[in-house]
Amino acid sequence: MQQENVPGLSIVVVDDQNILWAEGFGYTDWNRRTPISTDTLFSIQSMSKSFTATAVMFAAQDGLVDLDEPITTYLPDFHVNSIFEEHPEQKITLRMLLSHTAGFVHEAPIGGNNDLPGHTFEEHIASISDTWLKSSVGTRWAYSNLGIDLAGYILQVRSGMPFTQYVQEKVLEPLGMMNSTLDIDQVRATTDRAIGHSLIPLRPPAEFLIIPSGGVWTTANNMAHYLQFHINEGALDATRLLRQDLAETMYEPPNSAALKAEYALGIGTADWQGTRRFQHGGGGFGFNSNMVWYPELKLGAVVLTNADDASLNMQIVDDVLGSIISANIPLYHSRASTLPSVQPAYGFIQNGTAPLTDAALSNLIASKVMRLDEAGQQRRQTYIGSYMQTRWGFPLVIAQVKDNNGALAITVLDETFVLSEVQPGLFFDSQGNSYDLVHRTTTSESNYGVFKISPELLPILLILYTLCGLIFLSTLFFQPACALIRKLRRKKAPVDVATAYPPGNLLLKWTVVPASLASLFSLFCLAITAFIPNLIYVPWPRPYADLLWWQSALLDLPFINLLLAIVVALLAGFGLKSSIGRRTNRFYYLIVALALVAFNLAIIL
Repeated sequence: MQQENVPGLSIVVVDDQNILWAEGFGYTDWNRRTPISTDTLFSIQSMSKSFTATAVMFAAQDGLVDLDEPITTYLPDFHVNSIFEEHPEQKITLRMLLSHTAGFVHEAPIGGNNDLPGHTFEEHIASISDTWLKSSVGTRWAYSNLGIDLAGYILQVRSGMPFTQYVQEKVLEPLGMMNSTLDIDQVRATTDRAIGHSLIPLRPPAEFLIIPSGGVWTTANNMAHYLQFHINEGALDATRLLRQDLAETMYEPPNSAALKAEYALGIGTADWQGTRRFQHGGGGFGFNSNMVWYPELKLGAVVLTNADDASLNMQIVDDVLGSIISANIPLYHSRASTLPSVQPAYGFIQNGTAPLTDAALSNLIASKVMRLDEAGQQRRQTYIGSYMQTRWGFPLVIAQVKDNNGALAITVLDETFVLSEVQPGLFFDSQGNSYDLVHRTTTSESNYGVFKISPELLPILLILYTLCGLIFLSTLFFQPACALIRKLRRKKAPVDVATAYPPGNLLLKWTVVPASLASLFSLFCLAITAFIPNLIYVPWPRPYADLLWWQSALLDLPFINLLLAIVVALLAGFGLKSSIGRRTNRFYYLIVALALVAFNLAIIL
C-alpha cells in the first residue's frame, strides 16, 4: 500500500461457511485519517455488474423475466440503430445484455461516465436508442455499461419498483448485506465510508445514473456473504435462496463470443488448474475492487481499496488465495476432484457457430460502404479537419480527420483508424466504432461528444493566451517600474502622497494584482491539462456536488476573476478623464481588465 500510495484497503477471505480472514488497513481519507475497518463502505464500481446479474436470476426465479425472450417483450418501444441487420432489438436477450454480447457500445450518450449530470435514469436508457451497434447481435463480445444498465431498467419496469429498491429487497437483504446500498443519499449519510483517491480526486456525482453497471457500495464483511452465496451456487447458511440451475446459468457463457472472452453473466470465468475460477473487478472515481472465488475449492476473497491502482487488488487476491491453497494442497486437490471431468456441451459449439472475427467484421463493414458520387466527394471534404472530443461537456483530446488515399481516416491519441462511410456523415472504423460527423453528438464506443474546430481557432487561442499571460505577468512589475522611472528623473519636489497615490489607484492596484495572479495560475492549469486525465474547468452544471474545498475554489476561480476584471474596468474607465499622469496608469489598468475579461470568458465559455 505504501509503494502504490493506497490510502485504505479492506480484505475478506472465506470458505463456503466461514470467514477465514477479514481485516482493514490504512485510512478512509488521507486528510481525516479515519482507520479502515471491515465495515467501512466502499464503492465497488463495475463489480456491481455481478449484482445486477444476480438480481436478474432472482427475477427469472420469480417469473418476472425470461433470459431468452427478446427485450422488446418487456420494452416494446425500445429500438437501437444497426447497419448489420434490421430490428436488432428483436434479437437481443437478457443473456446477451449480461454477457456483453448484444453488440452495444460501452457508454450511453446521456447519463454515462462521460456526460454531465442533470438527467434521469429513464433519459439515460432512452438515449441508448441514439447509439449504433458495433456488430450484429450475439456475434462479438464488447464490454458495455449501457447493456447492463438496460438489463437493470428491465427489472425496474417488470417489478414496478426502482432498480435500487429491487436489488436491496431481492439481493442485499436476503443475503444479509445490511450495510450495503445502491442509494447515493444513504452513502453520503454514512460516516464510515471510504473516500476515493485519484490524481485529481473526483467523487461519484449525486445524479449517478449507471447504477446497474457500477452503483453498489458495500463492505468487506458484507461481501463475505455474497461470496459464500455464490460459492454455494445460490445457497447461504444451508438455506437455498436461488435455484441451483439458475445459479449455474449465471456461471456459463451463453454463446461462443462470450466463451472466447471468458465471460458469463455479469462475471468473468476461467479454468484454473482443473477448477472453475470466477472473477470481476471494478474501478473509477478513486476506487478499485476485485473479487475471486473457486466454487469447487470452496474458497474466495475480495479486496476493496480507495485508490485507482488495479494491479494491487488482483495481485493481493491471487497471492492470498494462492498461499492458502499451497499450504494445504491435499485438501484443495480433493475438492478440485469434484469438478465433472466432462464440461457441458454448449449448443452453440455443436451447431458450429463461431464468434465474428476482426477480419470478418472489417469485411462486413466494408460491404456497407455507400457509393460515392461527385456530390459525396465534395461533402466528404467538409469533414476533413480537427475535432475536439468532449467529456463532461469540456474539451478532452483533439482528433484529426484526414484524407487517406481517397478514404477518410481519423487519428486520436496517435492511433489512426480508416473510416467507412455508410450513411452521409456516418462513419465506422474496422472495429465497429461509429463516428457521426454531422450531428457532432457521439463518436466511438465511449460516446464522447465532438465538435469541429475552425483551423484558425487554435492559433488565435494560443496568441490570446500568450498575450494575456504577458499582460498578467506585467502587473507584478508595473508599479516598481513606474517608481524606478520617477527616481531616474530625479524629481526633487516633495511627493504629495494623496496626489501620487489616490485611493482609486491603490484600489486598482490591490484588485488587479490578485486577479492577474489568479489568472496566471488558471493559465498554468490550462497548460498542464494535457497531462491530467480530468480537466479543471468545467461548465455549469457542475458534474460533482461533493467536491473538495480546493476543487470548488478552482472551479470558482474564473468567475471570481471575471468579477474582479469588471471592477478593474469600471475603476479604470472612470479615471480616464483625470490628469495625464494618472490617465496613463488608468489606461494600462483598462488593458489589463480587458485581458482578464477575455481570458476568463474564454475559459468559462
